[in-house]
Amino acid sequence: MRALFVLNFIIPFVMICLGFFLRKYPVSDMSSQNGYNTPTSRKSQAHWDYAQKIAPDIFLSLGKILLIIEIIVNIILLLVQASVDNSIIVGACVGMVFLFLAFYQTESRIKEKFQDKTIGLSLLKLYGNSLFDHSFVFDIEKRVLI
Repeated sequence: MRALFVLNFIIPFVMICLGFFLRKYPVSDMSSQNGYNTPTSRKSQAHWDYAQKIAPDIFLSLGKILLIIEIIVNIILLLVQASVDNSIIVGACVGMVFLFLAFYQTESRIKEKFQDKTIGLSLLKLYGNSLFDHSFVFDIEKRVLI
């Protein structure tokens, strides 16, 4: 029955394999439906290329960390003689947290890299030199307060 503890190692194994294969065989074609394929990564070819570049490293590193944590958690659960059902539930929950963390980190890095940095230029084009005029700032403050 204790052999079921092996189930706790499925998620780290999949994350490590996924990271390895994404690194070994990077996907350059967005239409292939392979690779790290999320709505954020499909926004443009630049988004896609960056996602394919960073996702393998994130999944590999978090998969390795998860593997170590799962080993430690399983040893502790064996020592305290927790039931197999509870041990599998704990292992699955820890694994899911790391899996979601891998997607969250990848998505965050993509969004961070491609965030709109032209807001200041857009305001400058829209309002011209009046942005630097104190009366303009006062007018904006007055409108916000009203």
